[in-house]
Order: sequence, then C-alpha cells, then structure tokens
Amino acid sequence: MIASEMTVASRWWWRPGWTPGRSFYDWQVEPTQPVADELVDFFAPALSRLPGLEPVDAPRLRIDVQGVGFVDGVKGVHLAELVAGARRLLAGHAPFQLTFGPPVVARDSVCLPIALPEELRRVREDLTTAMTEVWIRERIPEFGEPLRPYLALAHATEAVPVAEIEAVLDEGGFADFCLDETVSEVELVELVCEDGRYDWSEVCAAELLRVPDPVAGHATFGDRACEAMPRPRTAQLLRS
Repeated sequence: MIASEMTVASRWWWRPGWTPGRSFYDWQVEPTQPVADELVDFFAPALSRLPGLEPVDAPRLRIDVQGVGFVDGVKGVHLAELVAGARRLLAGHAPFQLTFGPPVVARDSVCLPIALPEELRRVREDLTTAMTEVWIRERIPEFGEPLRPYLALAHATEAVPVAEIEAVLDEGGFADFCLDETVSEVELVELVCEDGRYDWSEVCAAELLRVPDPVAGHATFGDRACEAMPRPRTAQLLRS
C-alpha cells in the first residue's frame, strides 16, 4: 500500500481474472452508519480540493478481510458450506474494536490504515479455515499472505502528484486523527466492477456472538475521548 514517489495511479484498471459482467465473492467489514457518515463529512472539505480523487461515499466504506473467488467458479452447494462453516467459527468470537487513522497516500487511493488487532487476524484465519474444509488451500485467494487492513476514503481516477495530496492532508491537520469502531459481524458480498467503479450487494452476514469482555466506551468525533483530536481547518480548505 505504498504510493510511488511522484504520482498516485488511477485505480480503474482490470485486475487479473476480472472482465465486464464478472463478479467476485468477498468477506468484508462495514463501519456502522453513524461512523461512516461522520468519516465522509469529516474528510470531505480536504478531499474536495483534489479533482483527481473520487471520494468514497458512506455506504461504500468497506474493509476487505478475505476473498472467496469469482462467482462463476463457486458452486451453490460450496457457497452454502462456506457460509455455514464461517458462521459456526465466527460465532465463537466476541465483538472487538478497530482503530483507524491517520490518513495516508497509497498506490491508488487515500486510506485510513488500521492497526491490526489480534481479533481481526483470528477472524480471517477462521474464514480461511472454513474454506479449507471445502477446498484445497491453493484455491483460496491470498492464502497465507499477511492481512493489511485499511479503509479507503478516496480513489484516484487519474495520475495525481503525491506531494499535492500530502500537502492538502497536512493543511487539514489530520496527523493525530484516530477513531475506534466496534466490529460485530462480517459480511459476504458480491463485488462487480461496472462503469469504472466497484459496487456490491450483500449475500449474507456472519455475526460475532460470544459475549465480549468489558471494554472502554466507543469514541467518536464528539466524545470526550477524542476532544484533543484536531479538526480540519475548513476555512482554509474550502475553495475560494
């Protein structure tokens, strides 16, 4: 997730295996709607200054956890077994927290990196375990590769100078940005790439059902826990 020294490349190119009309099953985590809405509103003034970036709207804020495979290669009976296995294993997990930020410039986007908690790593391991109960390991996308979770705030639609993006982020005062979010389920979605963007529909969800240990209260932009977090200087960010 490292950008080149000079520019961020456009996100819109056909990845291996993708063709028009083909779709892909993927396990993802979705931020709750209040958090997603706040993230969009919080970063909108800065991102609007960069015409080469397309901001991600609130319903599209997603965190990839584990791919399953192209839909045309997954039999219905296999999908049912994969979902049943995932639900059985994930029911043994308690909800847990993710910590976002501050924003960074990646290869084709502006992202909020996520400190990888042990709980998310184990969730992904259980998702791959559910697949190895049905398929051989070689069939599982990115099997054994490390999980590097992030939340994309905006995607590049053309080559954009990295220095230009970093300057806008610096002016926004996001260096100390942080936000905690609670994960209580993982969603299986069907991804499709159409008209130069990725879209999806939810197939099903696997809930984390074990009762969690007591944890600190959830922090959002208006909570005392984040009062020290700087807000963007919108007066300086908005176009004249």
